[in-house]
Amino acid sequence: MIRFLFRHLKGRRLAVFVAAALTFVAVACDVLAAIPFKIILDKIVDHRDPSLPFSGWLMTYFDRFGARGGLTQAEAHTRLGVVLFAGVMFLALGVISAVVAYVQLSVAAFVGQDLGARLRKHLFAHVEHLSLDWHVRQQVGEIVQRISGNITDIEKLVTDGLVDLLSGVLTLAGILTVMLVINWQFTLLSMCIVPLLFVTVLIYTRWVKRASKEAARAAGGVARVASASITAIVELKAFTLERWTARVFGEHVDRQQRFALQAGRRQAEFNPLVILFITLSDVVIITVGALIAAAHSGSYALGFLTVPTASLTVGTLTVFLAYSKQLYQPMRDLSKLTLLASTASAASGRIQEILDQPVEERYAPRGPVHPSRVRGDIVYRGVVFGYDPQRPVLHGIDLEIPTGTRLALVGLSGSGKTTTARLLPRFYEPWQGSLTIDGVDVRDYPLSDLRRNIAIVPEDSILFEGTVRDNIALGCPEATDEQVEAAARLACIHDTIAALPGDYAAEVREMGRNFSRGQRQRVAIARAILRDAPILILDEPTTNLDVEAEAEVLRALDHLTRGRTVIVISHRLSTLGQVDEIAVLQSGRIAERGTYQQLRTGGGPFARMLAEQYRYAAEPVRFGTVGDVPGAD
Repeated sequence: MIRFLFRHLKGRRLAVFVAAALTFVAVACDVLAAIPFKIILDKIVDHRDPSLPFSGWLMTYFDRFGARGGLTQAEAHTRLGVVLFAGVMFLALGVISAVVAYVQLSVAAFVGQDLGARLRKHLFAHVEHLSLDWHVRQQVGEIVQRISGNITDIEKLVTDGLVDLLSGVLTLAGILTVMLVINWQFTLLSMCIVPLLFVTVLIYTRWVKRASKEAARAAGGVARVASASITAIVELKAFTLERWTARVFGEHVDRQQRFALQAGRRQAEFNPLVILFITLSDVVIITVGALIAAAHSGSYALGFLTVPTASLTVGTLTVFLAYSKQLYQPMRDLSKLTLLASTASAASGRIQEILDQPVEERYAPRGPVHPSRVRGDIVYRGVVFGYDPQRPVLHGIDLEIPTGTRLALVGLSGSGKTTTARLLPRFYEPWQGSLTIDGVDVRDYPLSDLRRNIAIVPEDSILFEGTVRDNIALGCPEATDEQVEAAARLACIHDTIAALPGDYAAEVREMGRNFSRGQRQRVAIARAILRDAPILILDEPTTNLDVEAEAEVLRALDHLTRGRTVIVISHRLSTLGQVDEIAVLQSGRIAERGTYQQLRTGGGPFARMLAEQYRYAAEPVRFGTVGDVPGAD
């Protein structure tokens, strides 16, 4: 986790260094805050002057406010002067501590929020540039949990934990240092529980970290199930699956709760142990310290330790008691920060898992510079590809699509139609063979240039939140209002948009749910028209549309496909009469090719699929001659 934070805090490391440096100042003020009590008690009870370095001139200044009556020969400073000096010292330490705390918290908040924002932007951009192959193997809720929840865990550590963690460690070190300087023998005696406390912290840290990692994984499962259920809310209600989804969701919540409770239980066990250890230390300080302080001369032997009685005054004993109480708070804070650090460590590991995934190759290898706009001459040569290394989907696809040709890919589900089309914009890389546009391998084009030349109208078009105009101009943000409207008219959607409140400025809800499926398709077609790409992929553009919507979409597609190289994927064979050629795929191979008229009379796979599609027509249809086919000339 330290390596992760160091890498991603680039540009903000100086701010972190400043916050860390100020922590030393803050801890020094907190540790020295008990010294004024020692100064006052030593002066009043034992008639001892303070022996602080570089402070003699200041105490001499305060001596003018006090009387020297009642002082012993060993005393150089007045009681009032010492008391005023101690008061000023206490006030100065408090003011410095307050200023430092403000600067620390401000810097920590800035660094934490800045780190969170930069991590979210970086992670989201990285996820966008990961391959489609990676995305199809992921669950949306899991990714969202890492972008939102896991980064929040790291923010909390930086904002609330780093300063406190360093402060706690330095406080412990500072208190022990001062105690050793004051009386190292008594410090060893009173701090005999520290090794036991250290071992306890080490053990509980490991337990809490393990439980926190499992809780973080379970939280991803909760987000995943919630996202999937809400996305499929219509199906959920249609099949009355509320109880089933609630049970599945509850199982994931219970799992998260179980591991979170484990971490919480360990935390609850640790705090009382800290209190018990600190209480034992206080008992030693109070009882043994009082006995030693009561002896005014000689030394006090305790086993292998001999404590000079003159070195342990009432003021020293008070400081030791104060420090003992101060030890409790850092220990308790460190126990809480253990959970925070463990959660952040688990979160950073989950984020790094995504960042370690290789992104798509955005730039072409060095070579000849190719035109940014292609003509659209497409050639597949011996293309082999699959999603599972052991099970290829395409087996040596050979296909030529000349510029301006409208080609339909048909076949049964799983035959490889969509896979064949998805190789063109390099959503996937072929295992073998080549795929060229205008004679240039698609891998030799910069990815942005390649995809800028290809427009895709999917089976179920997605609209994004924003305005209708924004959605049409999605692939061409510099388009004018006139160009957007012209594209909408060609897509047969202008009248529908004009009837909306606000027309082109009308708001689109999440996923375009305030538009029908047919309307979303026509907006997507308008988007493709405006993009004006020379290559067009239509992936089941009329599936699940009613007759009227299908007619509108087909009319819009007629405008869109003119003068372009078009690949149409369709199960509705009756809508393919206007394409130039049809390629029939079977089990990842091209079984036959030809025009609609040729294939329907050829008695091959296409004719059989066409006959099967009309099996339950109102009027029986015979295939085999031109006159037997619906729509034949």
